[in-house]
Amino acid sequence: MYGSKIDNLIKLRENGFNVPPFAVVPYEVAVKDELAFEFPSDGNKYSVRSSANVEDGEFASFAGQFDTFLNVPHDEVPAKIREIVGSLNSDSVKAYCEKSGTPIEDIRMNIIVQDMVDADVAGVMFTANPQGILNESVITVGRGLGEGVVSSRVDTTSYYYNLTDSIYYYEGKEDLLTDEKIEELVKTSEGIKKLFGEYLDIEFAVKDNVIYILQVRAITTLKTDDPLIMDNSNIVESYPGISLPLTTSFVDLVYSGVFKGVSRRVLKNDKELNKHEDVFLNMTGHVNGRVYYKISNWYTVIKFLPMSKKIIPVWQEMMGVRNKNYNVNDVKINPFIRAATYFNSVYELCSVPKNMKKLNEKFITINDDFYKRFDPSLSPEELVSLFNDIKAKLFDCWDVTLLNDMYSFIFTGLLKSRMKKKYGKDDKEINAYISGISDIESMKPVKEMVRLALKKDEYSKEEYETAKKEYIRRFGDRNLEELKLESRTFRSNPELLDKRIAEYRTDMERLKKTYESFTREKSQEEKYDGLTRLYVKKSSLGIYNREISRLNRSRIYGIVRLIVDTLGVKYKEQGLIEKESDIYFLKIDEVLSMASSPVDMKSKISSRKDQYKLYRELPPYSRIIFSGAEFNKHHMRVNSYRKKLNSNELQGVPCSGGIAEGEALVITNVEDTGDVKDKILITKMTDPGWVFLLTSAKGVISEKGSLLSHTAIISREIGIPSIVGIKDLMLNIRTGDTIRMNGDTGKVEILKRGTEE
Repeated sequence: MYGSKIDNLIKLRENGFNVPPFAVVPYEVAVKDELAFEFPSDGNKYSVRSSANVEDGEFASFAGQFDTFLNVPHDEVPAKIREIVGSLNSDSVKAYCEKSGTPIEDIRMNIIVQDMVDADVAGVMFTANPQGILNESVITVGRGLGEGVVSSRVDTTSYYYNLTDSIYYYEGKEDLLTDEKIEELVKTSEGIKKLFGEYLDIEFAVKDNVIYILQVRAITTLKTDDPLIMDNSNIVESYPGISLPLTTSFVDLVYSGVFKGVSRRVLKNDKELNKHEDVFLNMTGHVNGRVYYKISNWYTVIKFLPMSKKIIPVWQEMMGVRNKNYNVNDVKINPFIRAATYFNSVYELCSVPKNMKKLNEKFITINDDFYKRFDPSLSPEELVSLFNDIKAKLFDCWDVTLLNDMYSFIFTGLLKSRMKKKYGKDDKEINAYISGISDIESMKPVKEMVRLALKKDEYSKEEYETAKKEYIRRFGDRNLEELKLESRTFRSNPELLDKRIAEYRTDMERLKKTYESFTREKSQEEKYDGLTRLYVKKSSLGIYNREISRLNRSRIYGIVRLIVDTLGVKYKEQGLIEKESDIYFLKIDEVLSMASSPVDMKSKISSRKDQYKLYRELPPYSRIIFSGAEFNKHHMRVNSYRKKLNSNELQGVPCSGGIAEGEALVITNVEDTGDVKDKILITKMTDPGWVFLLTSAKGVISEKGSLLSHTAIISREIGIPSIVGIKDLMLNIRTGDTIRMNGDTGKVEILKRGTEE
């Protein structure tokens, strides 16, 4: 009625938001020679602002075209109203009207007269980052009045708040807002969004710790109809924290090839397949040095499958996807091809065990052939040829591992459902039953290491060195964060094996008990009906094959790591890079092309190293929703901020039974874990290499994960309690806290706080 500024303030006031008192001077009154209106209060100073009917429109904002006056004394208000009305006749307004196609005679200049808030700090909150991140609020504040922030006359601090994770960081010289005030502003904005929509620009002021809302307008520059959702569910287990460019680019290459292969099996129609080429090329992405699924595209691929609406919830649970929302519209596929996908999918799923067996046999041949052909003296061109040969052989068949994941998810989901409904079993009993797999492939490296550590004294020096070499030949690619190409493994750095064995041998009694538990024959009574036993058999086979493929996947990465390390040596010798390890700051296509077209990459590497210094300071968001294409952050400086929580009871998903009580050890960097013996490990996530740490721990609690995650499977096999999926775990528990965890119920209690940081 009066223009969006006034109309929005009236709506805010009517809905209980703290808006400073204001009065409206309608256009019909503002243009009169004698102004007759009531002031909002007996305040000493006022702000006088325009609220024209054309301001903040969808096609024309008129931003900055009309005057605004602050700290106006009581007796000067009428004059300022006339000045604002008079600005209608300015040359800039006339030019803007002509450019935007707005008839100047249609403008009605209403005025807001509002009590001034003598703010301690003031600023603007965007409920979405205007650069194009829909689930990140940006709060920019400065000392004093908001006008100083808008006009850049005062130093400002910007807070970037991820709405999914409720964590933030800030950029600026001063930390002007407390954690509590940040949370209050975000909570206030959530209420305002219910009135005006999701994406808003909110002006506010804070005086004596009280928030005042000064103005609300819509952000009209964001494209929101087809967002790009980046989610680290599950993949964060394999690529925790920062991953360097060589790893992230290789991940993109692998996932695009594998998912295209899966879709080819289901569609069996290259013409239809090629329509979705852009989807396959974008299954993963990387933002600020961290790896994500482009999860919207995952849903697209799953929708190729029949009964996808039934499959998606099972997949979400097994992948540990917290945000279950997705576009429910089906992918448009030719009806005849859609009908054929039913047969194709059933056929491929039924063929999974047979195809997984073939893949394992084929991989053994490819792996053995590689190490026969590899030699450090090979030229860069020969090394690249070797890489391309491996890639061609494995990309044609590795996609079956994703079908095996689906096979595992489906039968594990069916088993859980049947045991709950038919037998009334709880998660503890179900997990114990599933963990009856007696020979998980992922356990073989640690079982063999435990045996090697225990029997070391029985070997001569030569025999021990031979045994170590054999261990590295079989399991040398398994270690912490093994799927990051830049990570060091027992194969790349054999001294790491000596260190790990020495750690195991610090407690020989425990080492012996661990060895005995590994060698003890396990039995599992089959006390359920035939259908339940069938589900057990199928889910167990799927999990077993899943772990074999994961171990073999680490070997593939070991092959690539060996090729890349050797190329690093060659390129350093050629003067193309400064240090051998600098090769990991290059992308895979750059590394491969340099073999035939040598290019000095030192400047590019230096630039990327500077970028990664920033990335390491940014908090790890679990989900980022972009309005368009993804982009990396660029800041002059970042002040990382840790949100402080004080919950003493937490709840997660129980994965391995038992109760453990002891000292917590929070692990954020696996390269600096310290002594884990008899500690309860607290982490964002684990990967297969963590098995070497878990054998010494009392228990493990993970912020991420699911029933089929590494944390769950390996802890069940080792026999220590584990809990996954605890939101804000890393913010609540600190190293040195005494905690009790119940792996049967998923409950975690903080019994005593350790030394405060």
